[in-house]
This record gives sequence, structure tokens and C-alpha cells, in this order.
Amino acid sequence: MVKMLKPRALSDVLSQANTGGIGSTLLLNSEGSLLAFSGFGDKDASAAGAIASNIWTSFQKSGQLSLDDSKLDCVLVECKLGKIAITKVANLLLCLSSNENVSFGMLKTKITAMSTYLEEPLSQIASS
Repeated sequence: MVKMLKPRALSDVLSQANTGGIGSTLLLNSEGSLLAFSGFGDKDASAAGAIASNIWTSFQKSGQLSLDDSKLDCVLVECKLGKIAITKVANLLLCLSSNENVSFGMLKTKITAMSTYLEEPLSQIASS
């Protein structure tokens, strides 16, 4: 039995995080290609995905080399126009982008809740 992603259903799930200053939620493969997106500024979503993937990879490699730790959980970054959070879900990356008024605590809470919710279904798809 082949398991498939339903893009519309996945976008609907991702949109649930887009409240309280969270502007967009992206799901990416490990190379940074956009798989699903919900939010504002979709013309920049592919570029944002590539940048988020690059940030994740850089931090992951730094942790492995300098900290002897390969278990990177979440990357939180403050940018000029807002904040982003990136985490791994199954073999994919989840990225939340917010305005500057969202606290890192709220951003971390939302990305953790979203990744917990998506872990099992995305793992099933990734393994098929």
C-alpha cells in the first residue's frame, strides 16, 4: 500500500500554527525544497525554505564538530524583520516564521506542538 501526502490537508494542518504573530509555516525536504506551505508571502516561500535548510544544516554540522552532539532539536533565529524557528520532523524540516513581537518561548512552544503532531504521520510516509 502506497501512502501519499494530501497537499491540501497538510497545508490546512500547517495553517493552524499561523496565529498570534506567526506569519507562515513551511515543510521542507532536507535539501530545502518546499513540500507544503501555509501563510503570507508565498512568492518568497521557496527562497525562505532554502535559507532555513541552510541554517539548519550549518547549525547541525557545528554541533557535531564543536560540541560532539548530533541531536540538534530546534534552531531559533532573530532576523531584522522577525524570528524563525526550525526543527526536524521525521526526515523533513519544519519552519515557522513570525514577526518580531512573538517571543522565542511562544515560537518554541508552537513548533514543538506542530512537530509532535506531524511526527507520526510524516514518519509513516517517509518509511513507505
